[in-house]
Amino acid sequence: MTAARVIGRARLTMVGGDADGGEWPSYVRVRVARLQDAAGVREMHERCSAETRRLRYFTSAPRLPESALTRLLEPRDGVSLVAAAPDGTIGAMATLFHPAGGATGEVGLLVEDAWQGRGLGTALLCALVEIAAERGLTDLRAHVLPWNRRMLALFERAGLVGRRSYEDGVVLVQATVPRSDSAAGRCA
Repeated sequence: MTAARVIGRARLTMVGGDADGGEWPSYVRVRVARLQDAAGVREMHERCSAETRRLRYFTSAPRLPESALTRLLEPRDGVSLVAAAPDGTIGAMATLFHPAGGATGEVGLLVEDAWQGRGLGTALLCALVEIAAERGLTDLRAHVLPWNRRMLALFERAGLVGRRSYEDGVVLVQATVPRSDSAAGRCA
């Protein structure tokens, strides 16, 4: 299993995978999401297991309401990225929400089951960190279910080790956006 790697800037990122069988494509392209991706993102959500959806949205509903899908694809205060295979299949989505004038952004990631465990989540999170830095954000946060060990570990792998607290039964992970001259972590 080859870990994904980021080449170039987040908006035109190529992430290399491996073609060892299964449903993981030989490579995926990470780009900014757009409304035309609605069908592909909807299909990706439907391919995700109930547990994967629950870990991302705190509900296992198989379909996203159209209003939520629109907010994810073109967030008014932020940006979303999608990872697509050469055939156009979307297998992952990452979102950075940040209010205008605010210094803190909130991240959310969803990688469909067949694409997990290949480093794509780390690559997407690092792309969001790059965008956050470009936009002048100083901190990132994520609301994570306590048993979502993969997401909690993702922040550590990315070098975004920060503060953790509990709010209403959910772990609030907060981390400082690394400066480009920082040597700590993969996203630095």
